[in-house]
Amino acid sequence: MERTCLSKMSFLLAFLVLSTAGFEAAQAANGVSFSFPVFNDSIGKKIELFNDSYFQTEGDHKVIQLATETDGKTYRSGWAVYAKSIPIWDKSSGAVVTFTTHFEFVIARNTTNSFGSGDGLAFFMAPLGFRAPPLSAGKFLGLFNTTTTGNPANQIVAVEFDTNKNSQDPDDNHVGIDVNTIVSQANRSVNTGSLKDGKKWDAWVDYDGAKKQIEVFLGRTGSKPAAAMLRYGLDLANFLPENVMMGLSASTGMGTESHLLLSWEFSSTTSWNFSSIDIEGPEIGAPVRNRRKSIVAAVAAASGAAVVCGVVLVGGWWWWFVRRRERPKTEAENEIAALDKEFSQGPRKFTYTELKTATKNFSEEEKLGQGGFGAVYRGVLEDTRELVAVKRVSQGSKQGKKEYVAEVSIISRLGHRNLVQLLGWCHERGELLLVYEYMRNGSLDSTIFCDGGAPLEWGRRYNVACDVAAALVYLHEDWDQCILHRDVKSSNIMLDSNFNAKLGDFGLARLVERNMESGHMTAVAGTLGYLAPECIMTGMASMESDVYSFGTVALEIACGRRALDERCNMRLVDWVWDLYGKGRVVEAAAEGLSGGFNGEEMERLLVVGLWCSHPDPAARPRMREALKVLRFEEALPCIPRTKPVTVFVCSDPVRLSAVLSSTSLYATCSQMNTTNTSFVLPR
Repeated sequence: MERTCLSKMSFLLAFLVLSTAGFEAAQAANGVSFSFPVFNDSIGKKIELFNDSYFQTEGDHKVIQLATETDGKTYRSGWAVYAKSIPIWDKSSGAVVTFTTHFEFVIARNTTNSFGSGDGLAFFMAPLGFRAPPLSAGKFLGLFNTTTTGNPANQIVAVEFDTNKNSQDPDDNHVGIDVNTIVSQANRSVNTGSLKDGKKWDAWVDYDGAKKQIEVFLGRTGSKPAAAMLRYGLDLANFLPENVMMGLSASTGMGTESHLLLSWEFSSTTSWNFSSIDIEGPEIGAPVRNRRKSIVAAVAAASGAAVVCGVVLVGGWWWWFVRRRERPKTEAENEIAALDKEFSQGPRKFTYTELKTATKNFSEEEKLGQGGFGAVYRGVLEDTRELVAVKRVSQGSKQGKKEYVAEVSIISRLGHRNLVQLLGWCHERGELLLVYEYMRNGSLDSTIFCDGGAPLEWGRRYNVACDVAAALVYLHEDWDQCILHRDVKSSNIMLDSNFNAKLGDFGLARLVERNMESGHMTAVAGTLGYLAPECIMTGMASMESDVYSFGTVALEIACGRRALDERCNMRLVDWVWDLYGKGRVVEAAAEGLSGGFNGEEMERLLVVGLWCSHPDPAARPRMREALKVLRFEEALPCIPRTKPVTVFVCSDPVRLSAVLSSTSLYATCSQMNTTNTSFVLPR
């Protein structure tokens, strides 16, 4: 009797287990669905938050703050991710998921931030275990960085709601579909309102697995619009792994805004069985049903790999030992090994063949210009068809090699809309090559000093000055360490297709600790006309010397004259200061403007230029102060009517005669181009 009861109970238990398993399988076969009309404590661990995102209490419920400025800190990014994996396609059948997702969000610009808004949010799908790469805030929306964007290995598909215009964007109010890159494959401007006006938006992203098509709907009434605002053909099986993590990401740059996620729901339909796993699980990416087999296979593979590795290591050691005894490494080989180690975490490494092809074998027809340590060529990358600028460092130049190392090691860590983006590097066949984003309007000096053609109109000139000031604020005060550029000049300021300015050429830049605001250099570095007097006399570079260089650039922008200009038979700063003392400073305005400028802005730019060019470093402003005056957030400063004379006392003076003899102070117009050449003189 007892055996019969036990048998019946065992049968019943087995039936219940099998029935439950069948029910879960049926659910899995139908797809995944979840709904969070509000966020509260009941969601438990169903939503995972990453980086700078957090739950924010609003009345009796919560919302998710994806990214916003906190404690004055810019360049923030955050994610909200569903805690389980989402199936996208089935390898055995080739079937692809059909899904719809709906979320409510509010983006509100921080009106107290003078740098504007930025940068937006995105719905994304990515491989299990994916994490935001370093320096992925700002325009990269927490998903890419300068190294990873455009890499097919990313396996990321996103729908962006972009609130900041970058060079590849139509405007600062659009929706785009991104596949492995921040450059959208398709985009459309939002013409029914501003994405960042602080009001609620409803967004739907639908994917049809049969049609291989993604659609985006956007509205404000809570009801799904009848027509999609954006539609794009896309086979997710070609770009995503079988199972993905799914979430929403947002980021800020120098311009900031808040990104609130109010609700989120998702529903998918699949034709195959699957098992969802925790995205934070110990075996991310391995289906639950295969874990035991996977472990056995992994142990076997590891054992075999250990044997192979042992043989390889012993053989490799023997080969290395013998080879080392036969021939020591050359100095060039040691340098290349050191460079590879230095740049291992930097931007993309190109091959020499790639860049040779891109520039048509460094053709003279593709040459954009010649600098102190190398030439710059226009190129088109064969794999992405992206237009780039390739700097070829002069062979045999020791200073050029130092510039190359400084450029990659410093600028690759930075991310700001007013800094030229370094895309990659190459050192092969004795060549040192740097790859930058292509700036369609060239350098500032070629625009404001051109003899023919229309001059740069005033509104754009003034914006350029503000852009350069913002870049220096970031370098001096907003990044982790203080960066001294040491070569701020008009030829190192580039203009994109919309005449936004970006500071480039970090070959002479140096990192200094925040509490060490100057650095003693073993050589005078920079460009005549832009060098602060204390740099020449003492060899010291500082934030104040960068400010001085900016002051010179500001005067060049306003006056349309070079820092060393034969027309006024004196240095530009002296000529403008003389007019300022006579109460006629606005007369210094560029002749080509023909009165077509804003008088108040002109006065501000000229006075700020003089303020920054003060001979006494202690009397110069910080770049943030200068920018506030340019943005009309502070009153004009009071500066002396007569240019002060400052005496420098230096126990180890630079050979000033060597500096002055290197370039004639009052050169002819044809010779004035030499003031665009940076130099380094030993002390």
